[in-house]
Amino acid sequence: MRWLPAIACFALVGIAHGQRSPFNGLEVLPADSTGHYRILIGGHFHGESTNRSGYPASTLLANLDTINSLGANLFLSTGDLYMDARSDSARYAKALFSKLKMPFFNAPGNHDGKAGSWVEVITPGGGNVAGASGPAEVIVLDLEEHDGTLVDEQIQAIHQSGLVSALFIISHRPIWSEDDPQYTDLFKDNTRSLTGTNFQKEVYPILQEIAKNAQVYWISGSLGGDAPSSIFFQRHAPNITFIQCAIRDLPRDALLIADVYPDSVAWSALSLTGQRLASPETYDAGWWRAHMGKPQPFNWRLLPFLIRKTVTRPEFWWGAALSLLLVLLVRRLLRRG
Repeated sequence: MRWLPAIACFALVGIAHGQRSPFNGLEVLPADSTGHYRILIGGHFHGESTNRSGYPASTLLANLDTINSLGANLFLSTGDLYMDARSDSARYAKALFSKLKMPFFNAPGNHDGKAGSWVEVITPGGGNVAGASGPAEVIVLDLEEHDGTLVDEQIQAIHQSGLVSALFIISHRPIWSEDDPQYTDLFKDNTRSLTGTNFQKEVYPILQEIAKNAQVYWISGSLGGDAPSSIFFQRHAPNITFIQCAIRDLPRDALLIADVYPDSVAWSALSLTGQRLASPETYDAGWWRAHMGKPQPFNWRLLPFLIRKTVTRPEFWWGAALSLLLVLLVRRLLRRG
């Protein structure tokens, strides 16, 4: 995973069976006496791409008390944790990591800095012994280093996931969508590989084999700001489900909750803005297509703020200067003609 030197590392390059968060140092606790434990999932925690505060999204920070009250054993981020990892990590440590009462892990996105390892394996149901099998296993992948292609260590980790009833694979990029016509129109603006990945040829056959005996959930977080929901939940094939979850500091912001039992997984969602949410399974490809392209009504009261935000950005003035230069060049050419 992509950790900076200022953040405690707990994994070397390769496969790491991690049971302690590198962000807040908390240990992954075992399941309760019934075999149940809870996983909280979200991503894109820096919020909107215009956020220059150096702090996480306001919708996330406003709900820390609620998040801690959920009693989750584990909090998983689907990447783009920071806007700028190098400059923002100290602010996140103070405002987020130190406040969380459960161990936190991140699948690196394109904003999250240099990797310390390509893959980490977390076994919350197996107690505190690294590599112990439990009712489920979590594999956290860094897919930025090789432009969405899984390296041998990552494929090996998935292939050797063990005899579990559920496998959770966490990555920032939804590489499962890139070469599949069912999803390509839904995630056009997301981070994509330039030359394709090895998902369909090498990785998906392994998932199919695991799915003969276990539920497989591949959860990603590269989700554009125009998405109609913070949740995408598609049962792709028997025992294989593709999921996206990410916030943008918008009214739609929500986190996923997975309640893991020895023989099943129950899904629910937490709105970070008080909106009423349907069950996560509702937000499938059909729902997305029916709700895409329907923007929220424009709030005219925000116009002064939006104008000020635009004209105070350096990109605006670089664009204005370039436009002026082009106009002057065209006028000079026309005069010569």
